[in-house]
Amino acid sequence: MGKKFAMIAASGAAILILIGFLLGLGEVIIRSVHLLRDGIPFFESNAGGRIGPITLDQDLGWKATEHYQEALVEKTKNGTLYQVRRSQTQYGFRSFGDVTSRRPKVLVIGDSFTHATAVSDDRTYHALLSKLLNVEVFAYGAGGYGTLQEYLVFDRYLDVVRPDVILWQYCINDFINNDNELERLSRLNNNGWVRPYWRNGTIQLLSPKESSLQIRDWINRHSRFLYFIVTRLDRLRAANTKDTVEVDIEAEGMRHAGFARAVAVTDDLMGRVRARAGSRPIMAFSCAEAEPYSQAFRDISAHHVIAYWDDVPQVVHAADTRGEDVYAADGGHWNERGHELAAQALAKHIRAEFPSLLSRP
Repeated sequence: MGKKFAMIAASGAAILILIGFLLGLGEVIIRSVHLLRDGIPFFESNAGGRIGPITLDQDLGWKATEHYQEALVEKTKNGTLYQVRRSQTQYGFRSFGDVTSRRPKVLVIGDSFTHATAVSDDRTYHALLSKLLNVEVFAYGAGGYGTLQEYLVFDRYLDVVRPDVILWQYCINDFINNDNELERLSRLNNNGWVRPYWRNGTIQLLSPKESSLQIRDWINRHSRFLYFIVTRLDRLRAANTKDTVEVDIEAEGMRHAGFARAVAVTDDLMGRVRARAGSRPIMAFSCAEAEPYSQAFRDISAHHVIAYWDDVPQVVHAADTRGEDVYAADGGHWNERGHELAAQALAKHIRAEFPSLLSRP
């Protein structure tokens, strides 16, 4: 019996050693890729929360990495390769203009469409708006953001920028990301990161995964290889688009109790945006056109005197239908041509509806 136990123990030890070796090898490979491709030091610890263009944050959940630069080759949905040079400046802003400028100042707040990691600095929709309208632009976005995170960024930097007008980028994932229960049921809009949620008038940091918050947090902060593995598993699960809460929401609309709850939370948060902005004009658009989300954005915007333009994603989609190559490789985010079309649509609205903004000396 003792000999058999020793053999089992030895086999178990060998398996653990093999697993440890494979984990270590994976960590070395991932860190080498990050060093060669992204310039991230090999021995830089994730304990500070930096994951490339994103840094974990105890208040925001995560934020855009400050003073980050990267040059890489991206691919459009149709397979065309193109060079991208992207950077994030002070505070993590993708565009941070001159706060002392006499030009009208526009503060842009959004998520991954404003973060625009597949687009060069001078080709984002907000950089193009600066040229088209001769305005000073300050743009902040981070992939996966919900409305509360956007509001917290807005609140933090409003008095730094002191903008004349605010441009708010909605996206249909906002409603899912604004409600922990919905996000737990989503395979499409759940990145597994701890984020703040607005619940009963207070901010609560919660995990959107059923797995232990501590395990996910440890992986995010300490192992780039395990982070790579769990995020790929999340993407594989997301491929099953039928088994996700968005299907039920799109079938039931406001009759879906969770969606109705998320709409109420989003409305409350945009009311806080309006109160914080004071008399400044707020303009808004969405990254995509889909119901019941678009109608909810129309209602929320009307409730808080926000000019909402729902044709911006339609312009990009129409170009795609005509055969233009307007999307990035993921098929959802815009490539540089998509950003150009969005900027032109936004500039047209701003010229027509806010002429006094552009007539300032």
